Amino acid sequence: MTKKQTAEIASLAVFGIGLAGVYILASRFKDEFSDFTIAASATIMFVAFYVLGQWVKRRINPPPTVK
Repeated sequence: MTKKQTAEIASLAVFGIGLAGVYILASRFKDEFSDFTIAASATIMFVAFYVLGQWVKRRINPPPTVK
């Protein structure tokens, strides 16, 4: 496996964990909080895990530098 493939898989794994967290959050708190609160929290988690996944991808396979 190349570094690029490893980076993509790791990035998708982090993002998938984030999506699972959003699902768990929504199902756990659906009767305790308003829909808006759950949606706002889920959006923040979604963005955070997307950014974290991109960071992981760049750490494993950094973009080429210009000389």
